[in-house]
Amino acid sequence: MTTRIHAMHLGAALALLGLAGAPAHADPLDSVKAAGVLKCGVGSQYKPFSFVQDPKTRKFVGYDVDICDAIAAKIGVKPELVFITGATRVTDLQSGRTDIALANLTNTPERAKLIDFSHNYFTVDVKVMVPASSPIKGFADLTGKRMAGISGSQHEVKIPKVIQGVDLKVFPSPANAYLALEQGKVDSMAGDETTLIGLIEGKRDKWRILDQPVDQQQIGIGVRKGETRMLAAVNDTLTELEKSGKAAQIFDQWFGAGSDLKMKRSFTFAPYKQP
Repeated sequence: MTTRIHAMHLGAALALLGLAGAPAHADPLDSVKAAGVLKCGVGSQYKPFSFVQDPKTRKFVGYDVDICDAIAAKIGVKPELVFITGATRVTDLQSGRTDIALANLTNTPERAKLIDFSHNYFTVDVKVMVPASSPIKGFADLTGKRMAGISGSQHEVKIPKVIQGVDLKVFPSPANAYLALEQGKVDSMAGDETTLIGLIEGKRDKWRILDQPVDQQQIGIGVRKGETRMLAAVNDTLTELEKSGKAAQIFDQWFGAGSDLKMKRSFTFAPYKQP
């Protein structure tokens, strides 16, 4: 009996020691710091957000790349680009394949249930592009016509509400949608204005972007649900970039005066506004 009691006490003691020695669940930000790398989900060849500018170096550059670099520097780690698609941006983040998600990720109520969003770091109108020779002048002319949209971009939700009777076909990337338009497989293409302008660089005389917007997108950086310290690090970086003027410089380089797009910056890095 005594031996049995001693054995029970010994087992309990070992169990307590085992619990005491078990490592506590690390905060995700601490895990990133320990790994020394921040995995940023970005698009592949998504000009001017992330793309190869020089085929010789194969180095990726762009708006999202600069933002990723700034956040990694704030945390004190190296940036690592992880290429994702519009359809996998959220799931790649949830699974841990990425630490933060960029790639033109619009803040929507549906997505906000799945992930947390940073402050807006971009705002842009969604518009429709047609061939310059097309008789399509406005949304009313798109009824019964084929339109290319982009998977995972909310086009399936937004466009039917604004354009009645359009035959929407979604593609995995802006490049795929644009190719379908070039090949005449669709009559029009929907996309954020910056993406459309980027796609037709050097061929602006061949295409026409309709004036009327489908929607305005508030774009944030995705963080896994409940990762408050990671979210704070991202937001602190965006706030510092805005206050220092660096945010405007990054925009001008890729979208504004320093780019071929020559767009004007009509937003600041700021908290999401309810539409």
